[in-house]
Amino acid sequence: LCEWGTQPAFEFAPKGHVEIGEGLGMMDFETAAKISGSRFCILSDQLAQLERALGSFMLDLHVNEHGYIEVNPPGLVRDDAVFGTGQLPKFSEDLFRTDNGYWLIPTAEVPLTNLVSGDIVLEEELPKRYTAMTWCFRSEAGASGQDTHGMIRQHQFSKVELVSITTQEGSEDELERMTSCAEEVLKRLELPYRKMLLSAGDMGFSACKTYDIEVWLPGQNAGRGKYR
Repeated sequence: LCEWGTQPAFEFAPKGHVEIGEGLGMMDFETAAKISGSRFCILSDQLAQLERALGSFMLDLHVNEHGYIEVNPPGLVRDDAVFGTGQLPKFSEDLFRTDNGYWLIPTAEVPLTNLVSGDIVLEEELPKRYTAMTWCFRSEAGASGQDTHGMIRQHQFSKVELVSITTQEGSEDELERMTSCAEEVLKRLELPYRKMLLSAGDMGFSACKTYDIEVWLPGQNAGRGKYR
């Protein structure tokens, strides 16, 4: 749909995030695998601080400038919550489920959307805009044969989410506004990106329209760069 920013030019082949992180001694996959298995990572020292700082920057931007309410939601939810946001039944293999029937959230969208599930909300109270930074958990069962190197397609990762509760008539405008808020993060960080319209086959059954925002990563594709 569109691209923003200029892809940086280098006189050398940029390193990938794994080479940089491990070279600094702040990204540890080996110890994470010993503790939890594959597709986990331990960040330490300044990389751990950087992740926390980025999350705080995004939350502050969305709360102070975009008018979202920050929420600290549960990380475990019931069946109804995951059905309500469209993860079930289509994406069940990509989720983690506990023995006593709870689901680990794949995104904060699940608990945030269900804040008003089953409630009667007055139209004049809409839109309700929420943001949260949570751990997200995904089995990535469908990622076989895809690039899972480094911190790509992890079982556990932190993410800042935006959710807007609005009327059906106002949903299109609210989607555009919310997408613009997400794009503003990348613009402030001066990260080139592209916005794409997701195909129907990649969306949950409850979704009407989905945008995918991909950032240009210079160290991907053997230093030639790639949108991810």
